[in-house]
Amino acid sequence: MTERPAKTRKRPSFAQVKAASIKAIDRVLAHWLPNGKREDGGKEYSAPNPTRADKHAGSFKVNLAKGTWADFATGDKGGDLIDLVRYLDGGTEVEACNKLAEFLGVANDSNSVSTAAKSAQSRTPDWVAIRPIPDEAMAKILVKHRQHGTPSKVWIYRDADALPLMVLYRFDLPPDDSGNPRKVFAPLTWCKGKNGVHQWRWQGLPEPRPLLHLDHLKQRDVAPVVVTEGEKSADAAALLMPGYVATCWLNGTNSWRKSDFSPLIGRDVLLWPDNDAPGLKCMDELAEHLRTLGAASVRVLALAVFSQQPGLDGEAPTFAKGGVWADGDDAADAQAKGWTPAHFAELERTGELFSLPLTAPGDKPSKAKRTTSKQPARKSKTNTLPGGFRLTSEGVFYAGDDGEARPVCSRLEILARTRDEKGNNWGLLVELDDPDGDKKRWNIPARNMAGDFGKEVLGPLVDMGLRLAGSRSGRNARNDLQGYLQSYDSDKRARVVNRLGWHDDAYLLPEQQIGVSKEQLHFYDAGAQLPPISQAGTLAQWQRHIGSLCIGNHRLTFVVCAAFAGPVLHMLGHESGGFHLYGDSSGGKTTHLQVAASVYGSPRCVRSWRSTDNALESIAAAHSDGLLVLDEIGMCDPRIIGETVYMLGNGSGKARANDRGQAGRHVQEWRLLFLSTGEKTLAQHMAEANKDLKAGMEVRMLAVPADASKGLGMFDALNGFEDAAALSDALKARVTKYYGTPLTAFLSALCEPGKMLGWSTILRHTIERFVSTSLPKSASGQAQRAATRFGLAAAAGELATALGITGWPEGGATTAAKVCLNAWLNERGGAGNFESDAIVARLRQVIERFGESRFTRWESAAAKIDEHGPRTIDRLGFRKTLEHGLGDALHTTTTYYVLPEAWCSEVFKGMNLNAVNKELLSRAILEPGSDGKAAQSVRLPGMPKARAYVFNSSALMADDSGHSIEAA
Repeated sequence: MTERPAKTRKRPSFAQVKAASIKAIDRVLAHWLPNGKREDGGKEYSAPNPTRADKHAGSFKVNLAKGTWADFATGDKGGDLIDLVRYLDGGTEVEACNKLAEFLGVANDSNSVSTAAKSAQSRTPDWVAIRPIPDEAMAKILVKHRQHGTPSKVWIYRDADALPLMVLYRFDLPPDDSGNPRKVFAPLTWCKGKNGVHQWRWQGLPEPRPLLHLDHLKQRDVAPVVVTEGEKSADAAALLMPGYVATCWLNGTNSWRKSDFSPLIGRDVLLWPDNDAPGLKCMDELAEHLRTLGAASVRVLALAVFSQQPGLDGEAPTFAKGGVWADGDDAADAQAKGWTPAHFAELERTGELFSLPLTAPGDKPSKAKRTTSKQPARKSKTNTLPGGFRLTSEGVFYAGDDGEARPVCSRLEILARTRDEKGNNWGLLVELDDPDGDKKRWNIPARNMAGDFGKEVLGPLVDMGLRLAGSRSGRNARNDLQGYLQSYDSDKRARVVNRLGWHDDAYLLPEQQIGVSKEQLHFYDAGAQLPPISQAGTLAQWQRHIGSLCIGNHRLTFVVCAAFAGPVLHMLGHESGGFHLYGDSSGGKTTHLQVAASVYGSPRCVRSWRSTDNALESIAAAHSDGLLVLDEIGMCDPRIIGETVYMLGNGSGKARANDRGQAGRHVQEWRLLFLSTGEKTLAQHMAEANKDLKAGMEVRMLAVPADASKGLGMFDALNGFEDAAALSDALKARVTKYYGTPLTAFLSALCEPGKMLGWSTILRHTIERFVSTSLPKSASGQAQRAATRFGLAAAAGELATALGITGWPEGGATTAAKVCLNAWLNERGGAGNFESDAIVARLRQVIERFGESRFTRWESAAAKIDEHGPRTIDRLGFRKTLEHGLGDALHTTTTYYVLPEAWCSEVFKGMNLNAVNKELLSRAILEPGSDGKAAQSVRLPGMPKARAYVFNSSALMADDSGHSIEAA
C-alpha cells in the first residue's frame, strides 16, 4: 500500500459526525427534511418523505434524542442521521458521513462545529481516479477496510474492454438496535493526488458512473439486458436468466441519474425492481429515461409472479399458490426461495414475466412527456396509496399522528382512477375480497363520493362483502375509509370496459391484460358473470398430461382446437357460432368439455344450459372472444332453445326498456365460439315443444355425433389405458391440476408486436385450403359456412401447434376437424342446402300423412254427382291415379292437384312461397302451366276452371339419384 502524504489530515470518524449531528439535529432536519414539525411533546420530528413526494407529514418520523428514523408507510428505517442522509441523497455510508461532516464543519480533532473556513482548511487534497487501473496497482489492491474489516463480497467494475475501473466492497455489519441486519458499501479507486502521489482511495468514481459488466454487454451485443438495483441482485439475475446480460448502477436506488446508461441504446431491456416503493418509483423513472435515450424496448418484470410457490416436477417447473414476496425482496431473494432458470424461462415464454409497458411501442418520448406550464407534475404511478395508509392481504390500515397502525377495513385495493374514452364519467375502480374469498370489483362513480358517502359508497361496498374494522367505532373506521378513497392521488389511469377479449391489439382477461393498448384496460360490468379463467401447473405439464392424450382422438383434439379458435374470430372477422356433440350419456361428452375448458381454466369453466336467456346473455358477454362451454342441452327449455341458439350465434342480446319506456341498459354484445353437449340434437329437443328447426339454427350450432364408431365411445384410441372409462377418469383428474397455461401462451404469441397481420394471413389460407379440400364444388352455401367454422378450428389448432403450445404433430388438428365435418355431413345427408331439402321434406310429409284422407279421388263419381258417397274432410286437393304397363310391369302413378289456398296456408305455412315454387320447379317436381307459372290452370272435378299446383308422386318420392322410392 502506498504511504499517505505526511501533511494529509484524517477525516472525522463516524462517531464524531454522529455526535455532532445529534447536537445540531434541528439544523440537520431543517436542511434535509424541511416542512416538518415536532410531535409527541417534542420527542419526535414528523415530515413529508421526499423520496415518495409526500404532500403532508405523516408516517415519516425521526427520534430527536437518538437520531433514529423510520417511515411507517414503506418500512424504511435507519439508526442515525448519517443513515438518513444516505437514504435521502443516495450514495454510500462513507459519502453520507463526509457530506454531513462538511455541512456541520466537523474536524477530526473536535466534536464541535467549526467555521466554514476552518472546515475548508482541514479538507484533504483532491484525488483524481485513474481509469483504467494499471495492472501493477491491481496487484497490490487493499484486502481490508480500516474500519469495517474484511469484505463479504467484492465486485470489479470494468470498461467495455474488460479493463478495471473501480472495485466495490460490501461489508455485512452487526444488526442494529432493532435486530435488523446492516450493510455498508465502499468503493475503492486508484487515484492520483495533487502532489502526484498515486494510491488506493476509499472513494467513488466521478459522474457519469459506469454500469456493471460493460464487458459482458460488448461481448453479447444482441442479448437482452436485465437491470437490477444492486450488484448482488445482478449476480442472482445472471444465474436465473442466463439468456440476459445482467447489470446495475452504483450506489443504490436514488443514484441512477448519476450513471451512464448509453450502453443500453438499441438494446432490449428488462427492469427488475426491488419490492418496495422507492425501487418501483426509481424503475418507473428509469424506464422513461431509457426510452428517451433510445433503448429498443423497455419492459418491467411483473413482481406479481412471485405470489406463486416455485417447485419442480422432475425437470419441469411448477407453480403453486402461496408464494411469499416480502417488502424489499429482489433477485437474490428469488434465488434463495427456490426460483430457477427453468421457472423464468417458462414465465417468459408464456408472457407472464412482463408487466405492461408504460407507453405503447412507437410512441415518441416527447409525446409521452408533453406537459404545459399549467399542468402540475404528476405523482409516480407506483405511489398510489394516500399518506399514512397501508394495504396488505389482511386489509387496509391507517397510522395517525401517533404512529400506531389502526385497521380500517378488509382488503380494498384501488386499482386505478377511471374514465371513459371521451374523458368523462370519472371514478375509482376498486377490488375487494368478500367473506368467501371471492374477488369483487366496483367502479365507484366520482359523483357518488361527492354525495352521501354512507349511502352511495359504503352501503354498496358492505353489500358486496366489505367488512369494516370491528375493533374500533364504526364512525372512525368509516371516516378513515372515506379518507382512503377520497385522498387517492395518482396519475395511474385506466379505461374501464364492459367486455373482455380484444380491444385493439390487446386481449383483456379478468385478471390481466395481454398485449399493448394505448392505456391500461380494466373490466367492469355490474352483475357480470366473470369466466373463472385461471392457471395451474405449467404448459409443459399440460402438454404431457392432457395434450398428449388428444393425439389420435379426433373429437378430443377437435374440442381443444375449438378452444383456440375463440380468440381468432376477431382477427378474421368471422361470426359467432357453435358445435354440439350429441349421443349416449355415457360416451364421455362432459370429459371432452372439461378438456376443452382446460385451455382456459379449471372445470369450473364448464357452464350449464340450465339458465334463462337473460342469464345466458351476461354469460356470453363475459366470454367474448373466447370459448363458452355449455353442458347438457336437455336442461334448457325446449320452447326457447331455438331463440337462444340464434342469440348466441348473432352475438347480441335483447334491447330492453326501463320503467319509463326508454332504452334501458346497454345491449350486450359478444363474439365467441360455444361448445355444447346433449343426448339429443337441437332439432330433436325442439320437437318436444312442437318447434321446427330452421336452417339458420342448424348452421349456428353444428351437430356432430359423439360416437366415434370405434367401440370406445367418443374416443378413437386409448393411448395406453385399459379402456375408455379409465382414459376418461384420468382426463377428469388431470384437468383439475393442469389448466389455463395454453391460453396465456397462445394469446402472448398472437399479441407479439407486428405479428398479428401475419397470423391472420396464415389462418385465412389454412381455412380456404381446408374448405376447398373438404367439400365438393357444388356444395350449398350452408355447407360452405359450416365447413368454414370447422376449418377455423383446424387453423387455430395448427397455429397453436406451430407455436409449440399443443405438443401435437403437424396436421393433427386438420385431420380431427375433417373427421368431425364428415360426421356432420353424414348425419345431415350431404352438402346440399338444408332449406331446399326442407321444402321437399315438407311436401313428402304432407303426402305421406294425408295422401288418402285429404285428397279427393279424381275418378270418384261421388266427387262429381253422388251426394251420398264418402266425403273428403278438410280437403287439400285432388289425386288422380293411372295404371301403366301389363303383367309384372304393371305399376301406378298418382298425380296430385293442390288448391292454391291450401298450398300457401297449410302445406308451406311460414315459408317463402316464391322460394318454395322456385325450388320445386328446379327439381322438376312441380309441373308448370303452359304460361310457365308454378300453378296450372285446370278444371277440377265439381269445380270451375281454376289454378292448382300439380306434381307427380314419382318425381316427389325419387331419391337424390332420381330413382323412385314409391312402392309399385
